Amino acid sequence: MKKQKQAKVKSAFNPFSYLRNYKFLVFFGPFCKALEALSEVFAPFFMAKIIDEGIKNNDKPFIIKMAIIILAINILGMVFAILGQKCASVTSEGLGKDIRNDIFKHVNTFSYAELDKFSTTTILNRSVNDVYHIQEGTSQILRNVMRIPFLLIGSLVMAIFVDLKLSLIFLVVSPILLTIVFVIMKKMQPILTSGKVKLDKTSQITMENLSGIRVVRAFNKQNFEVDRFTNANTALLQNDLKLGYLGAIMHPLIYLVINFAIVAVIYFGGFLINTGSVSQGNLLAFINYFSQISGALIAFARIITVLTRMKIAKNRINELMETKNSINSPENPIKINRDSKDFGKVEFQNVSFSYSNLKDIVKDLSIVAEPGQTIGIIGGTGSGKSSITNLIPRLYDVNKGTVLVNGHNVKKYKVEDLRSLVGIVPQNPTLFSGTIRENLCWRKKDATDEELIKALKIAQAYDFVKEYPDFLDHPVQRGGTNFSGGQKQRLTIARALVNEPAIIILDDSTSALDFATDAKLRKAIHTVLKTTTFIVSQRTNSLKDADKIIVVDSGNIADIGTHEELLERCDIYREIHESQNKKEVKNGTN
Repeated sequence: MKKQKQAKVKSAFNPFSYLRNYKFLVFFGPFCKALEALSEVFAPFFMAKIIDEGIKNNDKPFIIKMAIIILAINILGMVFAILGQKCASVTSEGLGKDIRNDIFKHVNTFSYAELDKFSTTTILNRSVNDVYHIQEGTSQILRNVMRIPFLLIGSLVMAIFVDLKLSLIFLVVSPILLTIVFVIMKKMQPILTSGKVKLDKTSQITMENLSGIRVVRAFNKQNFEVDRFTNANTALLQNDLKLGYLGAIMHPLIYLVINFAIVAVIYFGGFLINTGSVSQGNLLAFINYFSQISGALIAFARIITVLTRMKIAKNRINELMETKNSINSPENPIKINRDSKDFGKVEFQNVSFSYSNLKDIVKDLSIVAEPGQTIGIIGGTGSGKSSITNLIPRLYDVNKGTVLVNGHNVKKYKVEDLRSLVGIVPQNPTLFSGTIRENLCWRKKDATDEELIKALKIAQAYDFVKEYPDFLDHPVQRGGTNFSGGQKQRLTIARALVNEPAIIILDDSTSALDFATDAKLRKAIHTVLKTTTFIVSQRTNSLKDADKIIVVDSGNIADIGTHEELLERCDIYREIHESQNKKEVKNGTN
């Protein structure tokens, strides 16, 4: 029970916990800002001395002496201001870097189930935009946590020292200013929160259009997408304008109250000068102190705005950081035995699976893939074909039943060890900027050229890669845009084959290949690697040599058998096969 409580406390995101890496700067920075505030407090006092004693008595040496003291105070104040600013900047920037690192590491622990909860754009905005607000809030706190109290208290004490009666004006003005700030801040908070959601939507539309610009232009949907973006951007603009209006109201109101207070100080101060209760220098000093207090209150209002943004950003990041990976390794994972007779064996025992506890995508699937066998999976779009293969490396966990690899429940393996057995080629081929070599070495970072070439040959990619003058060091642009669809698919297949995994999953990853290349690829995998292979495909010709074929229909397993068996007894499979063969015959006669 005690461990659970500790884990819960640890999971909560606290941006200030990152400040422990900058302990010296956290204390030294505010200390410098406090000294800066004190320099501002004492300067008007010496200025009053110049007026009341130096100028009044025409004492030039005294004036020069006070001027030197004021200059020295201002220089020291500037030095302390620079040091304090430097400490705040280094700390806030370092804190931002540390938080971004932790967010990135944490998001990379997510299983597919957790990634389904957050869009790419909201993760990006929380990692960049929200972290920036936390940086800004931290910087403001470090710069003003000591400066504002010292400036307020110091100026108030000095003002009371100058004249107690005039100081009563502060007692009237301060509550009015604080009321203005807190009322407007309360109205700002929901607008700031909704602004984050609108920013996420605008960013999402932008990202979708940038990544799918070719599709947009192919369908002539530029105007439609421009309208969609304009609507989202206008909603964001209107939200920001509301914030602007509140800000435009708050600061003029604050200055209006302050200016009235200054007028009152000058008005009543004039009477006090006439009666001899206050000297001209002291009145000037009092006005300066009042201006300093007013400036501190305005700075306080700005800090409240920044801290409100910081609180919202903290809650959004906390939501991300408190989302825990639902797929974890057991405390005592079993070791992988590569010499076992069951090495590469995959078994589904009464497996059912659904996304977010909705309708089952997979229902009561039971099948055994012996080591070296090829299992085909076919069915309509959205029927659950990919969901079946995602359960093998625990990209998702089953809701019911058991998935076994090498004769053991996949949940008994360390997640990293389990996935090291599986080479996955997803539906959408994804390459990363760099070189072909860097992309191929994802499964084994120290793979030799011989290993890479072997994988390329099996994937039928060697013929076009060898034509590049720089061969394996040929550059890969972002997303692999300098390769055709078929080339990208073959390179991603080669990446999955490096280090010869025990299980290979080809998730509709040969759709851009011609039939001859597809056949060569399947034959090479079967004869050269002799690994257990799962092929998800829409083409019956790609599966006809499989040892077993699973026919999926709306989450139900319609039938399981060989190509010939399914043609005889499975109507769904036969219809798919005949429709494709008719199409091929028709195309061949044209």
